[in-house]
Amino acid sequence: MAVRSPQSAVRRTWKRCRLPSAVCGLFLSCLPLGAWAEVTVGVAKEEFQLPAKVPLAGYSRRKGRPSTGRHDPVGVRALVLQDEETTVAMASGDLLIVDERLFAAVERRLAAEGLPAGTTLFFSATHTHSGPGAYGSRFLEKISMGHFDPAVFDAIVSSASRAIGHAYRARRPAAMACACASPDGLVTNRVEEGGFVDNELPVCAFYERGSSTPLAVMVAFAAHPTTLGAWNMELSADYPGVVIRELEQRFPQAVAVFFAASVGDQAPVKSGDRFERAEFLGAPLARHAERVLAGASPQPVSAVQALQQRLLLPPARLRFSRHVALPSWLSRRFVDDDATVSVVRIGEAVWFGAPCDLSASLGRQLKEAARARGLFPIVAGFANDYIGYCMPAARYESGEYEALMGFNGPHAGELVVARLIELLDSVANSKQQTANSVRP
Repeated sequence: MAVRSPQSAVRRTWKRCRLPSAVCGLFLSCLPLGAWAEVTVGVAKEEFQLPAKVPLAGYSRRKGRPSTGRHDPVGVRALVLQDEETTVAMASGDLLIVDERLFAAVERRLAAEGLPAGTTLFFSATHTHSGPGAYGSRFLEKISMGHFDPAVFDAIVSSASRAIGHAYRARRPAAMACACASPDGLVTNRVEEGGFVDNELPVCAFYERGSSTPLAVMVAFAAHPTTLGAWNMELSADYPGVVIRELEQRFPQAVAVFFAASVGDQAPVKSGDRFERAEFLGAPLARHAERVLAGASPQPVSAVQALQQRLLLPPARLRFSRHVALPSWLSRRFVDDDATVSVVRIGEAVWFGAPCDLSASLGRQLKEAARARGLFPIVAGFANDYIGYCMPAARYESGEYEALMGFNGPHAGELVVARLIELLDSVANSKQQTANSVRP
């Protein structure tokens, strides 16, 4: 399937450029090769201020019924990095997904929060199935979220933009350290018995330069946040909320940020009853993160780079079974045929923003590509857009739920991965003069 190309080459001034949404535009911001500039970092968090009895998002079996309260906090955590040329706002919300409408609304608010024009927004969802609903306006979103409520939508947008604004105003000279743990026995492949399991826990901590106390601890893990089932009617961040709580207890001056990694076919191992299941998964992940950071040696960050591209996908094809599907002209009324893909490089770490439930095997391709180029990879699903599941083409005709939720044909996932690797090459070829602490 041909992919739409930009109408013009990337500007050689390295400024971030914008093209109309109908065009596949490549947005690139970085420093000239070999340049050294001070990078500043700021962090902040905001809890959602939601209307009472907001429905929960995640399970159609709830049928949009109102929630009964709040079990644990749900909100947004943000980190803003800036060098002489580039500002990147990275945020993670306790949400099921981030769709293009939500992304665009937050992006529009950034100027009012004082961020410079051309700021790159990297906004992902933790994919909790017990977060607020009622913020999706499309038919398929309403099935899992309940009917759209503009008050809920605005509350989420306001919290996200405020967190980013606070983080921007709190910036200070930055240092960073990254490491990776591999906790066993917490995740399983839910699609293929004996299939690939991604048990990696990448951890990146950000510090004020010269300090050994982190300002932010960012982690990613590839287990679906479904330790809480449709029985739960209380707002909850699920196990990512436990990870965040435990990390912030261990690092009291830090804001913890969680990214859902390649969770498309990865299920949490469950133990205990009800909310004990979230504790069973989240608490050991926090302990592993603390352990791998214990010997970290934070180093200054030389530069920040951010790339975003609108990718044209194969025509939308909404299927009800292996053999029953809506025609493309009708499917387009429900799902998109394009998506935003994102890559952010901070020192020797690189974040991939995938707009989907990405399978672990496709996520592994991204991580292997980054490591082959000497970079430390972090995969973040549900970033800036949402196009359903991205699974290997070989599983498309299986009739499995994950396959039927692939809305753009069998090769959409491979197209997303291929384009992310192309963007990776653009940042990997820029030789940054840095000595970040990265341990395989």
